[in-house]
Amino acid sequence: MAAGRTHDIINLSLLPVAVYYLQPESFSGFVGGYLVGTFFLSPDNDIYHSKPNRRWKLLRFIWLPYTKIFSHRGVSHLPVVGSVLKILYLLILFLLLLSILAGVLYFSKPDLLNSIDIPQQQLMFYIKHPFTVSFLIGLILSEIVHIITDMIYSTAKKFKLIR
Repeated sequence: MAAGRTHDIINLSLLPVAVYYLQPESFSGFVGGYLVGTFFLSPDNDIYHSKPNRRWKLLRFIWLPYTKIFSHRGVSHLPVVGSVLKILYLLILFLLLLSILAGVLYFSKPDLLNSIDIPQQQLMFYIKHPFTVSFLIGLILSEIVHIITDMIYSTAKKFKLIR
């Protein structure tokens, strides 16, 4: 398995090629998603002491349950599935935190919650926005590059081409 620095170098070196050939609808969304996928939401988030988890600094603890649920090189190393799982995991944590905050607000200022209204059309606009779609494509592509790097590295090691 390739080291974290190797993944970073390979992923970053392939980013200009991906941008050139894919010509994403939202350049900043794609590059942002690709960089987030390379540095923070990697298939190696299933290892607690991995480089991507250490980059979370004080928030690193949020990945501990994830590492207990998913074994390394398991489901989190499947293209697209791994990204979806990480996004769902973070969404669940966010919704849990939001529920706690809503509970606190309900008891301290009950009228405030009634004034919050997010129309479904507006939410769908942001989900389907070119930035969001490009971000997700960048995130998934960085994951695919990571997985392919692992496969090539493991095969080369198996045939003793590298140590």
